[in-house]
Amino acid sequence: MDYLVTREGDLFQVSNRWGDIAPEDGPLGLYFRDTRYLSRFELRVDGERPDLLGGTAADNYVQRVFLQSGASHQIFNRVTLGLERQRVIHAGAMYERITVTNMRLEPVSVRLDLRFEADFADLFQVRGIPPAGHGVFEEQRVEGGAVTLGYRGRDGVLRQTRVRFLTPPTSLAGEQAAWALTLGPKGTAVVDVAVLPAENGAFPICHGFDQALEALRRDYADWSRTCTAIETDHPLFNRLIERSVKDLRLLAADQGHGLFPVAGIPWFAVPFGRDSIITAIQALALNPDFARGTLRTLAALQGKEVDPFRAEEPGKILHEVRHGEMANLGEVPYGRYYGSVDSTALFLVLLCEYHAWTGDLDLVRELMPSVREAIGWLDRYGDLDGDGFVEFRADPGAGLKVQSWKDSPDSMCHPDGRRASSPVAVSEVQGYVYDAKRRLAPILHALGEKELALRLAQEAADLKVRFNEAFWMPDRQYYAIALDGEKRQVRTVSSDIGHCLWSGIVAEERAAAVAQRLVAPDMFSGWGIRTLSAEEPTYSPMSYHNGSVWPHDNSLCVLGLKRYGFYRDANQVIGGLVDAASHFEHFRLPELFCGFPRDVGVPVEYPVACSPQAWAAATPIALVQAMLGLEPDAAGGTLRINPTLPEWLGRVTVRGLRVGGARVNLEVTPAGVRAEVTGEPSLRVVTG
Repeated sequence: MDYLVTREGDLFQVSNRWGDIAPEDGPLGLYFRDTRYLSRFELRVDGERPDLLGGTAADNYVQRVFLQSGASHQIFNRVTLGLERQRVIHAGAMYERITVTNMRLEPVSVRLDLRFEADFADLFQVRGIPPAGHGVFEEQRVEGGAVTLGYRGRDGVLRQTRVRFLTPPTSLAGEQAAWALTLGPKGTAVVDVAVLPAENGAFPICHGFDQALEALRRDYADWSRTCTAIETDHPLFNRLIERSVKDLRLLAADQGHGLFPVAGIPWFAVPFGRDSIITAIQALALNPDFARGTLRTLAALQGKEVDPFRAEEPGKILHEVRHGEMANLGEVPYGRYYGSVDSTALFLVLLCEYHAWTGDLDLVRELMPSVREAIGWLDRYGDLDGDGFVEFRADPGAGLKVQSWKDSPDSMCHPDGRRASSPVAVSEVQGYVYDAKRRLAPILHALGEKELALRLAQEAADLKVRFNEAFWMPDRQYYAIALDGEKRQVRTVSSDIGHCLWSGIVAEERAAAVAQRLVAPDMFSGWGIRTLSAEEPTYSPMSYHNGSVWPHDNSLCVLGLKRYGFYRDANQVIGGLVDAASHFEHFRLPELFCGFPRDVGVPVEYPVACSPQAWAAATPIALVQAMLGLEPDAAGGTLRINPTLPEWLGRVTVRGLRVGGARVNLEVTPAGVRAEVTGEPSLRVVTG
């Protein structure tokens, strides 16, 4: 992606390669609670944009851009000035440090200009959805070495941006500050600026650049120490794991219930039910804190009433939360929106996965009211027609028409292009429901909820039978992506069935046909499994959901392939994703990329993909779990491991893997497994 990103807490910024935020350049800006608080932040040297040497935000907590000015642009370049822009976000504020160095042996005078503006645009407005009206911009205030810009929205919220000049400017006029600098031979000058956003006058404390940078370094180091350490003999794969750990920290948030991942930058830097849950599942082997915080956060936001505008129903787990002006006014339904058919079942799956890794029955007890409500939603609101399948109905208002993970309007289409009529029962959703009920049963039995446990176990068994009868396409030797409102199969071949492998709902005798198709040339591009077969009439490699490659989608397919014993196929997909990652900046897998075949030469970027994105960031951790075949049972005191390493990987070392109260160290090679258990020596590591 052709921009630089840093984020901390509820604040994130997106700039171009120069470190500038330019108003005409797409999603660039400083954002706080779904509003753009800086729409311009541009540096000029003697009135000109300096030349770009390079820039990076690879460490996530600091952005560094290197520039030059006064260059001759010849082979033997004679540069007058070197500039470095460093930017960090900490404790609700953004800090910029501009270091200017005279590269000559004689004194130099130079003028730096910093232009700044705040349009206070709603994020949905930035995405192209016009608001119904506009609030009132307040008169600019200049006081105490700072400029304050303000906007009182139609929702009554006063939003303000305060630009504080920690290095006093020589002049300040309107929305432009200037520094007239004289630098001695090889001399250096530093300019520090802070940007503080606020709602209703609640400005953050201004700490300064050095204090912010040091605090961020400590925070990232502390995060790494709480995570499982994973290292291999493959340098590229190590880079991929390192990127995963950093990006998951970048996307971490806490709304008072513990850490959880926001979905992605720039469009989805908010709590997202489905995305946060799947990310937490993928990352359990890395850090179970994400799962615990995600469960508590989503339980606190669980649906309480029937509200068609929000698609809210009692017990339903939300889709997303927004705080911008348009959401506050109801111009979009996403202030607290529940239009997700799968989040509720996935919430229960996450709880089961978390229990498997931690054995934490106390959290299960704490969340039992939410568990009961979620089960109630699956049975009542999720299955309104009583056919035993959980379905969604297209939102009749401004919300989502498709409410499974492939939520673009054209993702649920018959082969002839007709969109599936409502209500739609999506294949993988039935798998999630099956998995949730099957795995909840023994946990609830341990809590003394024997009647409920028996009922869920029977319902899961019945659902598996019905699914295999209703969704299987004998002529295509594959499962339909969905059933439409007339209970007709939507007979397109898609990646969704890989999720069905992951959940275990696929009949054993049909798993081989599914696995074979997932890695066939029409589905596997060479870089990853496509969302839709290239043989389908609705296929487009450049679409959002109809032929693109999503790393998280592939990770669940890989876990499913491993579950059913298709180790070679799983490793083939892992290899494609690892190779694809080598072509993306910082070895960062994006939200998705185009589905063109590998013989194109490189994976083709999807132009508006989020990057970093949470479930893409967690994908490498899920791939490690699949390769090692990790199956924890903390309550039963065992960790099963069934490693099937790809041929390009000779060693995987894992340190500090949390299973219950134990910490496990593993070294896995083709020759075997060495395991060491500390903290709770009664845990048994079982291989094979």
